[in-house]
Amino acid sequence: MARIIPSVLGLTLALASASLFAADPSTQAPDPNTQAPETSTQAPESSPQTPESTTQAPETTPQNAETSQPSTAPKGQAAAKRTSNYLPANEIKQITIDDQPLELLVRSWEGRKKLGAAIILPATNGTADAPGLMAFVRRNINAAGWASLSLTPPTEPPAPNFATPATEVTSAGSAQLSSPSNKPSQKVKPEQSNKHLLEQEDFLVKSMSQLDSVGTDFPGKRVLITADQSAGLLISLLSQKKIADPDVLIVINPYSEDEARNQAIAEKLAKLTMPILDIQSPDGHPASLETAEQRKSLAVTLEAPNYRQTTLALNLDNESAWQNCLSAIRGFAARMSGAN
Repeated sequence: MARIIPSVLGLTLALASASLFAADPSTQAPDPNTQAPETSTQAPESSPQTPESTTQAPETTPQNAETSQPSTAPKGQAAAKRTSNYLPANEIKQITIDDQPLELLVRSWEGRKKLGAAIILPATNGTADAPGLMAFVRRNINAAGWASLSLTPPTEPPAPNFATPATEVTSAGSAQLSSPSNKPSQKVKPEQSNKHLLEQEDFLVKSMSQLDSVGTDFPGKRVLITADQSAGLLISLLSQKKIADPDVLIVINPYSEDEARNQAIAEKLAKLTMPILDIQSPDGHPASLETAEQRKSLAVTLEAPNYRQTTLALNLDNESAWQNCLSAIRGFAARMSGAN
């Protein structure tokens, strides 16, 4: 009996030690069932790395942009691409002047009337679709039976940049000003100005000569519509017989920055034989306003039977004035061309 009691006590101590050992977590073996959640939680940790790889992709795009070289197209062609972004492709044609492609915008007539074509030349330094009155006329004269052919106008020379050294500001001038105090100072020398005017005229002669091939699609009368300095250039060319006479001429605020040429516009305009509608707006260039009365009175003196001058009540920055101009152009063109 004495031997049994120690054996029982030893067995009891062994069982107690085993239970304590089992209760200690540090002594437990890894359980595969408990590791599954750990691996599942690690999966999301790797998922944020995926967006990192996607965000790295755009970093290569600037390199692609760098490899694309800037366009070496001529200036006129670059302008044509910019206009193509918002105009229908079937309106955009091109002509070539001195190996330079330039825009020619063409809109066919609308409706049953097919009277001919209106050739539109916007003001210098603009585009074939120069915003404002000329673009409005280009888009809205078609319903009256006129196709519209809008040319790219010639450019003006860049304005000179005069600089005086700081050390010379307080020095007295060596000569007196040659221009009158009530006239603006000349931007360039007279010989340079005349040279550029001749280049502009040559540009227009070449442009007008290429309209024949496009104009064959629109037989009928020809109405020439132009404004500002472009009008002054075309009046000079018509008076010199360097371009063919249109059936009707529409000029809007015609002038030239060259003083002598500007004063000669009235006489040249009065001597032209085709029907002429001269439109003057209150906000026209001062050089145009200066000769407006002279243009009208000289036409009466020389008994030009087909000359009409219309003075607008509104400035041309008002869309109501655009509609007034269009109505005057449509009526005069149809009546004087005999195409209605």
